[in-house]
Amino acid sequence: MKKILFLTSLMISLAILTLSCSSDDDSSSPNCTTCTTSVFNITASTEYCDNRDGTVTATTDGESETIDLEGGSFNAFIGRVGLLADCN
Repeated sequence: MKKILFLTSLMISLAILTLSCSSDDDSSSPNCTTCTTSVFNITASTEYCDNRDGTVTATTDGESETIDLEGGSFNAFIGRVGLLADCN
């Protein structure tokens, strides 16, 4: 079940990634956001951390995946994830 939730979260992230905008974030401090998704009364939380190199590390249940922003900003990425999940 954890793998299904992780894959669902990853698929949502990748779908949103294709809509990214150009980067305009010049801050050097670490930036992480946790987003919670519920599917069929099953809840999964994913922490997204900006690597400051054009990638994001998504961590769900201790498993991590690196996502290429393809020129987009971390804030735009989180904004799009927030359309399908509760991010704070």
